Amino acid sequence: MKKILVIDDHPAVMEGTKTILETDANLSVDCLSPDASEHFVHNHDFAAYDLILMDLNLGEINGMELSKKILKENPLCKIIVYTGYEVEDYFEEAIRAGLHGAISKTESKEKITQYIYHVLNDEILVDFSYFKQLVTHQKTKPAAASQNDQDVLTPRECLILQEVEKGFTNQEIADALHLSKRSIEYSLTSIFNKLNVGSRTEAVLIAKSDGVL
Repeated sequence: MKKILVIDDHPAVMEGTKTILETDANLSVDCLSPDASEHFVHNHDFAAYDLILMDLNLGEINGMELSKKILKENPLCKIIVYTGYEVEDYFEEAIRAGLHGAISKTESKEKITQYIYHVLNDEILVDFSYFKQLVTHQKTKPAAASQNDQDVLTPRECLILQEVEKGFTNQEIADALHLSKRSIEYSLTSIFNKLNVGSRTEAVLIAKSDGVL
């Protein structure tokens, strides 16, 4: 029996995921809604689980940052980003942070279960077209690229910054790129963290000085 933990701030999502996964007799699922307490990670035994499904947007909490804290305390934990956003936006960042990739909440029961079993076996499933894009991106990186790969902006983040430079609001950017407003907000948070800035203006200025824009 494999123990799975679903971390999400929506009870319906947690219970729905639990119901779906537990149709597999070899999976036992617990659910946990996080709080912003600095003691949250220390108050739970995450090492007791074989795998964790982690939502990205947990209200005031960033799921990616929470995952990093869990991995710092429990480096052997296997965590998968479990998101309603575009998986391709966060897959590479998740891998660099030590997570085991990402899967969409909209996938079928079979695909989610299949992905879980692959991760349990220390494998990761990647869509071929996305894998090809990653390989191509790596081959075309300039030789003088930053040594800190985790700070490199993704193509999607660069595109968002270009729209920010034009003075567009988050909603206008979302409409232009056919994404949700929440997806744009999360991407901007990721951009701010990578560039170590606190505002849209600073992000554009730093990106320009680094030759990103």
